[in-house]
Amino acid sequence: MAKKKKQECPPLPMWMTTFSDLMSLLLTFFVLLFSMSSISKEKFLKFLQTLEFMWGINIVKETKPPSPVQPGINPPFEMHPKPEKWSEVNNAVSEAKQAFSKAEIPVKEVKRAKEIILRLPADYLFDEGSYIPNSKYLPLLKRVCDLLKRLHVPIRIEGHTDSKPIYRYPKIVDNWDLSLLRAIYVAKYFIKWGFPEDKISVGGYADTEPIAPNNTPEGRAKNRRIDIVIFVGEEKI
Repeated sequence: MAKKKKQECPPLPMWMTTFSDLMSLLLTFFVLLFSMSSISKEKFLKFLQTLEFMWGINIVKETKPPSPVQPGINPPFEMHPKPEKWSEVNNAVSEAKQAFSKAEIPVKEVKRAKEIILRLPADYLFDEGSYIPNSKYLPLLKRVCDLLKRLHVPIRIEGHTDSKPIYRYPKIVDNWDLSLLRAIYVAKYFIKWGFPEDKISVGGYADTEPIAPNNTPEGRAKNRRIDIVIFVGEEKI
């Protein structure tokens, strides 16, 4: 009995060969475009999703990386206010307030989470519209500088104004200029008297951070101020 001949599979249509070549060329083209573009995580994931759709395979699954910080170990730059530093800053601020009180200048102390603000009235420190501190009160600013520089903590000098525009002082364009220049000049005096340059910064806020209504003379006087922001205990551990 003769063996049956195995049925030969019919050859694939020619269009299949052309189609596979076309798909390979398209894939190469997309890879080339992708390599020439700027790579971001979002673009890369979208590209992989396109490949998955075209080829019907799972290429990658996004996973969350493990946390680099082990339980019970503090991150290297976590900040912790130290109780003894709070005490030192409180004592320095109290001495500064006493010095201003003797000169009959009202000052305020504001405490926040990691900082203490020594709030000085600008009407005493500066003449109206001027950004150069009044020489009469320079000894008080020097006293504040001497008290703060021994704490070895960073500070920021902030200038604030009321909402009234400036008209009579052509060298100062607006309240932004006035608030910033006042802060800069106080900072320069601090540096002149030995405060470390790398621990002092300045900011001018014009009338954007009022502490009282600007519709009364008393409120505007409160808003014209110099804030000395003292950062307490923010040390790297």
